[in-house]
Amino acid sequence: MLSRSIGILIASWLPCLALMLPLSRFHTVNALVAGSVATVLAALSFIDDRARLGAAVVGVWVVFTPFVFRSTLLEMVIASCWGVTMFVSLMGPFCQPHAVTRVPSALKPAQPEAERLEFLAAA
Repeated sequence: MLSRSIGILIASWLPCLALMLPLSRFHTVNALVAGSVATVLAALSFIDDRARLGAAVVGVWVVFTPFVFRSTLLEMVIASCWGVTMFVSLMGPFCQPHAVTRVPSALKPAQPEAERLEFLAAA
């Protein structure tokens, strides 16, 4: 659950970075839209697992866009770092809530009464 909280915090960075850094028009629009959608989905990830999956898919989309469309090194670094962090924090091993599994204990086979009495007599 801690990694979901980290994912919620990181999700809002992409739209902010799109407005602060000199990105191309496509990557600015992509970062604003994908970052806003991921922020909403990451915030809803505590309620529903489908929102968590959706935010992780948005992170994967952002990771692959600089390699499909023409990008500068800055755009590749921003998109890759943000997308990988989103995917790992929302789909990684620590995103599931703590679960306790209870298993009934194995029962010993009942000893016959004669064997128990022999054991007690020998002691």
